[in-house]
Amino acid sequence: MAISYTTIAVISAVIAAVTFGIPWLLAEVFPVQSLLKQRNGRPTVTTKSYKGRTALITGANGAFGSRAAKLFAERDVETLVLVDVRDCTAVKEQIEAEATANGRAKPNILLWQIDMMTFAGCQVLAKKAKELKNLDHVLLTAGILSFDRRESPEGWETSIQVNFLSNALIALTLLPLLRSSPGNPTPPVLTFVTTFSVYPASPTMGMPRTGSYLKRLSNNKPGLAQGHQYGRSKALLLYFTRELAARVSAAEKQGRMKGKATVNSADPGSSWTGLTNPNQSMLIPRLIMNISARDPVIGATALVNGASSSASGHGQIMADFDMDPYPPFMERKSGRFAQQRVWEETRAELEAKVPDIKAVYEMLDRK
Repeated sequence: MAISYTTIAVISAVIAAVTFGIPWLLAEVFPVQSLLKQRNGRPTVTTKSYKGRTALITGANGAFGSRAAKLFAERDVETLVLVDVRDCTAVKEQIEAEATANGRAKPNILLWQIDMMTFAGCQVLAKKAKELKNLDHVLLTAGILSFDRRESPEGWETSIQVNFLSNALIALTLLPLLRSSPGNPTPPVLTFVTTFSVYPASPTMGMPRTGSYLKRLSNNKPGLAQGHQYGRSKALLLYFTRELAARVSAAEKQGRMKGKATVNSADPGSSWTGLTNPNQSMLIPRLIMNISARDPVIGATALVNGASSSASGHGQIMADFDMDPYPPFMERKSGRFAQQRVWEETRAELEAKVPDIKAVYEMLDRK
């Protein structure tokens, strides 16, 4: 019996979908090999000693932040600044008790609270950080996961506010304060936290023909968009980080920065934590987490290594043992254009509400 043209067309379409569609899907929105690699990864802290250095960690009461703080303390960090919206006294007491039990000197631990829902709350951090003699390592782990749409007092969806805008503001205000201690042979490091979630969120991040890109992502509807809001906010942060790193390099070459600094992102991988536990009730997120989840201390180790990177890690995404590539959607021409839009719109928002930040932006202007 002869095969009809319709049947041939259907078979061809199926073959094309299998041949091209699945590889595209795996590369663009679900890089499963990367997830499996992280699940099996067992990194160790590569820096033997942080003696004489200062490390500042936001989200220090969280699963990754608290464990990262302990890893720094175990390697003799001199000053540890624990920053969180919640009180970190319990974390401080655990670190001190472990130091005493193991015969180590207790680090000087400072407890600072911060309100990342407002720009004014974020500015408090920079004012306090000016009192530090040096600032070798900044690890920005603070973030939220919200499946219900809410707005911050600044008028932004809360994931966009905390995970992106507030982290960007904190980084910009701390950038001029980065300063290596006398015993630190490498430039100070400022590290943002990125995540696999930027991949499945990418199809929902199209650029609007008119109007603000950030507002388009902030003014989302409940449902699919809000379900991807964590990944969307982290993708914005990844755009910002890459642009910030490029501008820091230019400012250093042109003598507009007093010293050198390494700016990068680090991926801790997936773990079941207080942040991700809401995924237990959703089938697909739960299955993805079960594929990749590992002990939070392993993720914290990856973050500490990222925040201890040499200058070769500048502008890179630091993973367990090497550097990860940027997601494909960020490497295309449209992604480069989106990166500039994110930088420009963020600058307009922050300069309007935080006038003091203008001096930092001017230092980072390309000339």
